[in-house]
Amino acid sequence: MKKILLNSGEIFCIPLFMPKDDWKLKIKLSNEDLDKDFAFGRVIETSSSVLVEIFKKIGSAKTDINEIINSGIMFSPIQIFWDGIVKQRWRIIAKTENYDKSKDSNYNNLKMVFGIGEDFRLRDFSTKKETPISREEFNLKGYEFSTVWFPIDLENRILNNIK
Repeated sequence: MKKILLNSGEIFCIPLFMPKDDWKLKIKLSNEDLDKDFAFGRVIETSSSVLVEIFKKIGSAKTDINEIINSGIMFSPIQIFWDGIVKQRWRIIAKTENYDKSKDSNYNNLKMVFGIGEDFRLRDFSTKKETPISREEFNLKGYEFSTVWFPIDLENRILNNIK
């Protein structure tokens, strides 16, 4: 399999019309599909998983990039497995020129909850500082929990969010 390099600032399209029982991601996106409904995301940074933001815009894969970016964020940035791109279910469609994660993705204000059981910590991505937080507090404030989303799970989350 060809190695796929990914870069911060890349914008990708997520098909909302593909079957949600294709857990092995065997069905690939075709050029004929590009006029169907997609959600869009952007790579913020990479590590063992990929930190992305998902935009509110739903439209064809040919949607103007500025329209996508200016639509706002659907929910707090999340971590994903990159299998959707690697297995050609999703597609990179553009790159934000001169991408700066602090300016373009509000990275300096990004926080996420990590932990297990009742030992939760709120991590500030820009400073890497962690502070204890209770389940009630992170639920109340709407912080995203550190879960790495599989492509089909993320597609379902997006579909549930736009209903």
